[in-house]
Amino acid sequence: MPEATLDDLLWADGLMFGTPTRYGLPTSQLKQFIDTTGGLWAEGKLVNKTATSFTSTATAHGGHETTIVALNNTFYHRGCVLVPPGYADENQMQAGTPYGATHVAREGRPLRGDVEVTSVRFQAERLVQITRALKTGLAAQERELATATRARA
Repeated sequence: MPEATLDDLLWADGLMFGTPTRYGLPTSQLKQFIDTTGGLWAEGKLVNKTATSFTSTATAHGGHETTIVALNNTFYHRGCVLVPPGYADENQMQAGTPYGATHVAREGRPLRGDVEVTSVRFQAERLVQITRALKTGLAAQERELATATRARA
């Protein structure tokens, strides 16, 4: 899979970022990429895009929730609309966090299991659903505003 570029952030209506955890934070590589989005932020190019995040850790209490929260902080600054999975699906009770899909990827453990796959699939589907609803609603609002402006003119 190719690495994301700033152009990818422009054409995408929704953003889903994943990162391994490094001491309860996103990796420095992802943070470096995020730091290059300052120009997009300054131009408001990421405002009203939906966003969600997921992570993996080496241990059960390796900082997966703090990593997701730290990553989501960058979305707040850009005016994104956060779409966490919450506990909107019963699988999330097994997955263990309402913030985003997580996986403990320690040595000897399978790369993924049914719970993790179901969790990230639900999160991605929810992102698509909310993205469509937001985009449709904003477009309708723009049409109403244009109609009202023409009526006043």
